Amino acid sequence: MKSFFTIIFVCIELIVSGQTDESTAVLKSCIFFPYPMQGHRYHSSIGFTMTTMPQDVTEEVAISAPAGDYHFIRKIKNGFYVDGRVIFQIVQNRFSLGPRWAHVINNRLSFSVGDDFAWWFGTLKVGGFNTSANGWLNYPNASLGYRFNKVLLSCKLEASFNLHYQSKVGDLKTVAKTNEYNGWSASLMLEQPFYKKKDFILGFRGQYANFFWQTWPLYETFDRHLFYPEVIVGFIL
Repeated sequence: MKSFFTIIFVCIELIVSGQTDESTAVLKSCIFFPYPMQGHRYHSSIGFTMTTMPQDVTEEVAISAPAGDYHFIRKIKNGFYVDGRVIFQIVQNRFSLGPRWAHVINNRLSFSVGDDFAWWFGTLKVGGFNTSANGWLNYPNASLGYRFNKVLLSCKLEASFNLHYQSKVGDLKTVAKTNEYNGWSASLMLEQPFYKKKDFILGFRGQYANFFWQTWPLYETFDRHLFYPEVIVGFIL
């Protein structure tokens, strides 16, 4: 909870500091903000995420798991664009891709709707056995954005569906072809100019889910929803 309030405090500081300039240049390179793409047809960012695993899953103490984060969007036409993202670690990775449609409400407000499909996989050697797992997830989503001059604030809601899961320990394979509701998440994202015309991303995502793909090596034995807080930091390229 202390980390959460720290992030909120930083967010307020960024919003206040951004209300002194009416420039709309930041809209030309935004990643999370729901707005029809401006400027170049391709935008990207690089950064990292930090997700805290609940003690219920780790069975010891809460563990924060860092991961690299590469995010890109590609303009199509008339408010449509493609949103892609790669979350990468040493033992597990996730690739997602999906369409977006963004619409401007007025000079401050805009929104978007989309639907992402993600494939994840992981490999790990445990107890002398080579273990691996992979699966498919679906994330229908909607975002609402508000522009504080040069600071862009986005609120994103997602539903999560577990489409497929497969794990393998040695020669033993387990396949679960599911198509079930997995949970939901809410994100609060800030984008603003940083240094030498580079834009900075800071966000918080809270996920309430039955299964979180980064916990696959722990082979949790219970069936219940848990809260996974995540901090997102990035720089727009």
